[in-house]
Amino acid sequence: MERMNWLSRLASRVPGHRVPQGASLQTPVMADPETCLMVFKNHWSQVVRILERQGPRAAAGGADDLSAVRNHTYQMLTLLAEDRAAPSAPLGPGPLLEFALREDLLTRVLAWQLQWDELGEGVEERRAEQLKLFEMLVSEARQPLLRHGPVREALLALLDACGHPVPSSPALDEGLVLLLSQLCVCVAREPSLLEFFLQPPPEPGAAPRLLLFSRLVPFVHREGTLGQQARDALLLLMALSAGSPTVGRYIADHSYFCPVLATGLSALYSSLPRKIEVPGDDWHCLRREDWIGVPALALFMSSLEFCNAVIQVAHPLVQRQLIDYIHNGFLVPVMGPALHKTSVEEMIASTAYLELFLRSISEPALLRTFLRFLLLHRHDTHTILDTLVARIGSNSRLCMVSLSLFRTLLNLSCEDVLLQLVLRYLVPCNHVMLSQKPAVRDVDLYGRAADKFLSLIPRCCRHRATSPPRPEHASWARGGPGTEAGRREDMPGPGSPSVDSSSVVTVPRPSTPSRLALFLRQQSVGGSESPGPAPRSPGLTASPTSSPSRRPCPTEEPGPFMAVLFAKLENMLQNSVYVNFLLTGLVAQLACHPQPLLRSFLLNTNMVFQPSVKSLLQVLGSVKNKIESFAASQEDFPALLSKAKKYLIARGKLDWAEGPAAGPAPRRSDPLVRSRRPSLGELLLRHAHSPTRARQAAQVLQPGRDGAGLGLSGDSPGASTPILLPRGGASERQGEALRVKNAVYCAVIFPEFLKELAAISQAHAVTSPFLLDTSEEVSGLPISGLGPLNP
Repeated sequence: MERMNWLSRLASRVPGHRVPQGASLQTPVMADPETCLMVFKNHWSQVVRILERQGPRAAAGGADDLSAVRNHTYQMLTLLAEDRAAPSAPLGPGPLLEFALREDLLTRVLAWQLQWDELGEGVEERRAEQLKLFEMLVSEARQPLLRHGPVREALLALLDACGHPVPSSPALDEGLVLLLSQLCVCVAREPSLLEFFLQPPPEPGAAPRLLLFSRLVPFVHREGTLGQQARDALLLLMALSAGSPTVGRYIADHSYFCPVLATGLSALYSSLPRKIEVPGDDWHCLRREDWIGVPALALFMSSLEFCNAVIQVAHPLVQRQLIDYIHNGFLVPVMGPALHKTSVEEMIASTAYLELFLRSISEPALLRTFLRFLLLHRHDTHTILDTLVARIGSNSRLCMVSLSLFRTLLNLSCEDVLLQLVLRYLVPCNHVMLSQKPAVRDVDLYGRAADKFLSLIPRCCRHRATSPPRPEHASWARGGPGTEAGRREDMPGPGSPSVDSSSVVTVPRPSTPSRLALFLRQQSVGGSESPGPAPRSPGLTASPTSSPSRRPCPTEEPGPFMAVLFAKLENMLQNSVYVNFLLTGLVAQLACHPQPLLRSFLLNTNMVFQPSVKSLLQVLGSVKNKIESFAASQEDFPALLSKAKKYLIARGKLDWAEGPAAGPAPRRSDPLVRSRRPSLGELLLRHAHSPTRARQAAQVLQPGRDGAGLGLSGDSPGASTPILLPRGGASERQGEALRVKNAVYCAVIFPEFLKELAAISQAHAVTSPFLLDTSEEVSGLPISGLGPLNP
């Protein structure tokens, strides 16, 4: 998402004159200072005669008096804006300003005009004119007017009058926000002025008032330019409050700013669409082009971005209070129930919204709040995270948006996330045989794991394959790699492809052990004895049922997250191509972490697990057997495979040519660093973010020619379909066509995924910290970035 630079937009601006209704349209001709002072005094003498006149205000001629004062005031303020300090006294006020201050001109005129409010006629029109006059004076003055008490007092009197019950109008709102914005810009240039606007309490025991602030707060969630101006002005005050304990305490203790922001988020969220109109079969996350045209979502994102910016710049008291209100006033009462709606469409929408929010937030303190909500808050009896993990197993678009959400969560590189999802289940080492525990930290120096992964590429998918062989049921689906059959396949056969060097990834060297490293060090992982119960994770205030110290049941040794990912992997032939894109990317993302427990669980092909625990190698072996069985049953499998591969390459090249994908970019601390030159696997595994990609790729390949006809949902209508369909009804034929298409695309993606895992295995071997640092103190690597959720 493109982030707005809140402070850079607040450069000084000089708006044009705004002439109040009935005022002369002719700007006074500027002359020498003496002449200007004489004209100024003449206008003031005319005004004084009216101000000192006795009698009822509603008497005949009263309206004429009001119009005359308005016209004279406009002329005086125009002259005053052009006034300059005398060369002999450059630090003092100019002659016109000195006269105005001595006569208390602004306060007297404003007080007389405010008396007319009691009549209740034309109040909003007069107030809008007054606001425009003062805004013109403040924005165009050539002297620092706000340094002078009488000017500030007049401004405060006008702002105070704007708090009285007056019928609102667009002109009145616009004038008020514009004047307040100009005042905030002036104060930002001279921060020492801010506390002069902090008025003492009007009566004993009452709270002080900062009218600059309190008058802006009601506009914080307005849409359009008005709301944006109010948020910009408030952000300037937030930045100034960081250096003023008095103002910081006022905002936190005596204003409704934080509750208004949090409850405003709740109100805006309730107006979001409960069903998302998806643009194509490949849709799995909200990109900017998806939501910028939805007014309710665009307004919510603007307010969320504002909260993010406030937390970045505000006083610590305001930061903490706003974070608490967002957690207790928005996340728990609003997001929690929204994520647990029973309608699939609503679950898809709320999950996509959450992923967008996480991807859009940049301030670590706000991110920690969202993660604390996901990891620790319980809705009914389950944490939010448990609910989201379970949805990966669904067979709808809910699976895709859930996978996209976890991709974003892992991109945050937060230790607590990885700990809750995977590591708390692996720390006790109950997933491996007792004799295997010392091997957890083994480093694969000879690339045997890479060879093992490459050996799983089905023969029917290799370049030299001319016809699909009958399936050879490998040992991976039945036993661990410690068996004799597994050892025979340590080295790839003559037909095994080599790894494309452009697809090799690198993992950065660690700096110092993190909290997670210290936590794992206490568990004696690489030790021959069974480690004791894991202590409560630092940074998490977990309940007993979700604490890492709870020993998992045998059926969930690796944890529910890895279990559902493995189950989805084993079902690759039935998944859509888009689910497989997201799924394999998520597993590769996990495999890139240089944490010994995670690396050994996913990539160490020599580990012997407990009988109830499937290894990644076993799951992939099962997929290999299924692909070979499918290939043997499909007579034209080589042709279908070639068409599907060419189609995906053409589509991937279109995406690559247009720059980075629109999905969430990895954070700076993401351990996966890709080569600049895209490999074939990267091109195939890139997510196609627009339904037009399918049509463009089909056009590139020309309908009817080799490579066309096995596209995705956007196939060209004229493309031939070389799939042999069974006899029967239309629904049966469509179901069979979908089954064949999913399986063929799986046969394209699966070998590329194996190559990626092989490359990651090699990268771990050559960049292992145990080769670079022989210290026995290093037992884990930093996964970085956000720090503890409960500091």
